[in-house]
This record gives sequence, C-alpha cells and structure tokens, in this order.
Amino acid sequence: MRLPRVRVPRVRDIKTKLSSARLLGGVVKNSLQFKLRRRAFRRFSAKDFDTIIVDMDGTLYESDANLEALKVAYPEKNESGVTRGEELYDFLISKIVLGEYSIERAIIEGNRLLMKAGVGASDIDRVLARVNKGLRKQLIRALKELKKNGKKVVLATLSSKNFGERLNVYLKEKYGFSFDYIAGTELRFNSEAKISGLNSIVGTKDFEIDGIKVKSKVSAIKEELALAGIELDVGRTVLITDSYGDIDSAKMFVTILIKPDKPTQAQKVSHQLRLADYILPDDADLQTNLLSIILGPEKN
Repeated sequence: MRLPRVRVPRVRDIKTKLSSARLLGGVVKNSLQFKLRRRAFRRFSAKDFDTIIVDMDGTLYESDANLEALKVAYPEKNESGVTRGEELYDFLISKIVLGEYSIERAIIEGNRLLMKAGVGASDIDRVLARVNKGLRKQLIRALKELKKNGKKVVLATLSSKNFGERLNVYLKEKYGFSFDYIAGTELRFNSEAKISGLNSIVGTKDFEIDGIKVKSKVSAIKEELALAGIELDVGRTVLITDSYGDIDSAKMFVTILIKPDKPTQAQKVSHQLRLADYILPDDADLQTNLLSIILGPEKN
C-alpha cells in the first residue's frame, strides 16, 4: 500500500470525529443491546466463575502492539518528532473512524505495511521491549492469584497471536505467570522468518475477507479451548477489557472495565456509557478489587 508523504490527522486531532453519528451511533446502539442483555443475565456468584478472558492492547498493558510494531518498522521522525510509524497508525485509525475501513481491512493494511518494511519474527522482541514498560502489574498479580485458585486464564486479542505467545514467555520469566490459552490474529512467515501474510484474523465477526478467514474474538476463544477439549461456559466467564472495542464479547460475559488515569477517547465513551458490570480504576487497589469480584471478598 503506497501512501503519500502528507500530514495525516493524529488520533488526538480527530476526537470530534469520534463522536460522529457513524461511530458513536453504533456504539450507543450496541450499548442499549448490552444493557438489555445484561438485565436478562442470570447473576452468578464468585464461586461460579471458571474462565477469565483478558484483552491485550490497552488492558494488559497501556499501549497497542500494532502501533509499537509500526514505530519499530518506520522509526524515522518528522520535524515534530513524530515517527512515520505513528503517522501510518493514525492514518489507519482515521480510516476506521471515517467508515472507509473495517477493522479487518485495517488489520490487513497494517500487516502489508509491516511486510513492506521487512518486519520479521526477530523484531517481535523489539516490540515487546516497547510495550512491557506499560504492563499493568496489579492485573498480572491478580491473574496469577486466579490461576492458583483454579481459574483458566485466556489472552484474547485482535492483534498478533505470535506476539501474544512471545509476551507470554516474558510474563512467565518475569512474573512467574502465564496465560493458559491465547487467541489472536495469526501471522504467516516465509523461509527467512519475515512476515509474508495472514493465516487468519480475529475481528468483529465470522466471515472471510480477501480469502482470509476471520473469526470473532468469542469464536477464536471457543476454538482455542476446544483444541484442549474444553467447552466455553458463557455464564461462568469473566471478561477484563478497557473499552467498547470488546462490546460484542461484553454482551455475552460478565465484564470488568479497567479505567486508566489518562483514558483514550474510546475508553472515556465506554466509561460514560457504563459498558461493563464493573468499572475499576487502574490504581493501587486494582488487584484487590479484581480478586474480590472474581473470587469473592472472603477469599481475598
């Protein structure tokens, strides 16, 4: 994909567009469906939860692996100190906001940009080094405790499953914790270990685009568990996420929304519309509050 060398609107410069009818209207519609579904939900006590699903970008850590990968691939800076990778990321986001790209199309185009730059498996550690500075340690400690209490812990992301697997190794080495299962977009590599395409995409729904199979996050999770002979019980599952990007999953699961000190626009909208059963500040009490919700106060 060839892009002109022009100033692309930064994400922070298009906040007014984020409230456009095209985007926000869809979010409001989804929020109504979310709340109706939630009212009909049977409430489960803490002892009933057996599976914890955790979003990756913006939840497990503050940044976005796709943004950091583009910054690694295109590090040259303009006169304002903004990398070309950031410009390209903002270009893709603006295309989604304006309704010109679906999320799945943006994933494909972003992958093409990485291919054009010759990004390969050896670059994954460079991306990891950028995101691990923003890891939410309170969340990781809570997940470690949940595993000790027999809960299955699943990492689910629209980003690269390959990156998620490398991150999982790092978490095991650094914190003595690792996810049991990982669901995400699967990259394809050539004989030189360079990215050469996409085997499958985790997106918003089950369909096919450009000959690539797309699975919703819920379908991808079910598929990963099924490989281990496990059937996902929706009523006994908790989702931990950061914004309305996971609203389709949030309609199905008891949902915990993490609220950072400096939320993005998407996170702010999610908080305002209360698109979760629980909204927890990312503060010193995050670990305690998460364990209290999932395990019950008597075990915390």
